[in-house]
Amino acid sequence: MPSKIYVAYNSATGATLNPPTMVATRATVSPCTMLQIAPAAASPGIRPVFWGYVLAGTPANPPDVCLMDTGAVFASGLTAHVAAGITKWNVPSGEASTVQLGTALTGYATATLPTEGSPTATRLLDYKREPGVYYLIQEPLGREPEVAPGNCLRIVATPSTAAAVSMVCFVGWEE
Repeated sequence: MPSKIYVAYNSATGATLNPPTMVATRATVSPCTMLQIAPAAASPGIRPVFWGYVLAGTPANPPDVCLMDTGAVFASGLTAHVAAGITKWNVPSGEASTVQLGTALTGYATATLPTEGSPTATRLLDYKREPGVYYLIQEPLGREPEVAPGNCLRIVATPSTAAAVSMVCFVGWEE
């Protein structure tokens, strides 16, 4: 049996035939958490195996987009993911993901943008200043970073000018 991989997007995807909804960042040069994943406290953590995003169009001024572990500091005011919104990617009949769901746990930004918190220790796992419209990276198997229980995995977008950028982002992880 393969390792269980789960996928979450920065929009509700559990019971829809439509593609994920584009979500706009802040209209300032400030970080904006677009998607956040909270490993369960009783788990060994999660390992992101792929992540990426699609922008609504080619931006005149590219945003900075990061995949990061922000330690024990979580964004709040997110739209909470529901279990049906976490896709069982490679084992559809397997158990549900163990990540913690909630507005300050596993969730995503919507028109009401989150409160970022003040991380004091972060770990940058990947970074891209995107001049195009999409980015996708798959980590080499056995070389994935690990996010410990109690820590926070986030996709954060920072516009390079005071203009919002609309995007869909996603992360796939192994538990």
